[in-house]
Amino acid sequence: MLRRRFGTLSGAVVMAVAAATGLGGSVVSADGTCSASSGCVLAELGGGPVGAGTSQSVGGAASPLSLTLTDNTSQSLESATLTPPAGFTITATPVPNDGDSDNPPGSPPELAVVDNVLELSDLDIDPGETFTVPLSAQLAATASCAATPAVWSLVAYADDDWDGAVLTNDSSSALSVGVTGACSLTFAAGPTNAVAGADITSSIFNPSGAPVTVEALDANLSPIPGIPVTLAAELGSGTLSGGTPPSTTGAPSGLAPFAPLTISQTGYYELEASTTSPGFSPVSSSEFQITSTATACTSNCSGSADSNAVSVSVSVSGESGDYLSVALGGFAYSCPDRFSPTGYYRTVTGTVGVDLWQSNGSLASQGSELVTLTIPEPSYPADHWFFWPPFLPLYQVCYASTQPFRTLFGAITPASTTQTIPGYAGSTYIGLLPLCPLFHRSPSDAPCVVSQYWQRGGVVITFLGAPGDFWGSA
Repeated sequence: MLRRRFGTLSGAVVMAVAAATGLGGSVVSADGTCSASSGCVLAELGGGPVGAGTSQSVGGAASPLSLTLTDNTSQSLESATLTPPAGFTITATPVPNDGDSDNPPGSPPELAVVDNVLELSDLDIDPGETFTVPLSAQLAATASCAATPAVWSLVAYADDDWDGAVLTNDSSSALSVGVTGACSLTFAAGPTNAVAGADITSSIFNPSGAPVTVEALDANLSPIPGIPVTLAAELGSGTLSGGTPPSTTGAPSGLAPFAPLTISQTGYYELEASTTSPGFSPVSSSEFQITSTATACTSNCSGSADSNAVSVSVSVSGESGDYLSVALGGFAYSCPDRFSPTGYYRTVTGTVGVDLWQSNGSLASQGSELVTLTIPEPSYPADHWFFWPPFLPLYQVCYASTQPFRTLFGAITPASTTQTIPGYAGSTYIGLLPLCPLFHRSPSDAPCVVSQYWQRGGVVITFLGAPGDFWGSA
């Protein structure tokens, strides 16, 4: 039989197999038991690894893969099939069988891919010979996002065209190449603050802004089209509208836009993006806030919000382009009261949050804010009627701060061990506000209650919030 010495595996084949498997060393299942009389075929794939979700072809492998066959049987190895594990697809430009069993030295074996199986023929490997098969055709392999390192299956034959006796695989054959990285979802344009019921976009308090967009990426951070993505709200108690049905990533961008998106309940939220496509993990967006109102500032900022329990008006110094937001509800906290059976004061108005935002979505630095709460008459506690006349202080402000402050009873608040401010990772200090000085009041006195009085239809409480603090209730 005419012998052919082929040398190393071509770059084209390197990509075909390298895209599909993991570092050498895994053991292929033996088709039978080797014996001294019959012997086995020893096969090894070397090279790789490759990234999950990528398509590889000639010239793309950083570590070229080689397929080495050693015929330790008593028969010639004439043809073979190589089947990739689940999650991988291979394609090739066929090298047809020319019908000549005596090809010139150095010519490649015939090959084709049929039903995702690589078929090799006209190998002409004599017993005792070891060499690397030169698959010179243009092969390519695509590893799906769910692909993991697994064993390729080799079947070797004593005759051409994959018939005749099947040669036994050596159980020490290594047919595995590494798969690196993972496919991923990422927020290409994440959600930002919005007013309850208004469209959530990637532009703060701008319902006409660019839509929230999720991107699907392979292990090489290249976009993947055709991935169905859904969104769901996390953290807050509201429900997201517009996150389903799925938005599918487009070609070639790999982007899935979502519009419109709305949440009708105030609070702090994250959005979670997920897909039913295998190989992806869910991903969460940055935290954002849903507020009751938002007002664009010119110089000094003023804003307001109303509910059945309280009317709120706020004024604070800001800069043009800032946004003043007021949020009613969205989370709850209470001031400790050691004389109460519950251990806390009863809250009448619910939580009021005030924030000053820059146009880029970060909190703006500001001086103290002046907040006025108007509590309508129907909200008066029924068990306090005997404290009338109405000029007596029936209500106090329960305040949550990012810094220790002096409370109504003169003590410095300790850090709370059970209550936190959403969107704030530091310590939280909670207590009843003291009265501000009657004369010569300054921002350094904040936080404190400026005034409390009765007017027809309700009680009006005005307090001074400290710079950087945003929450209060009565």
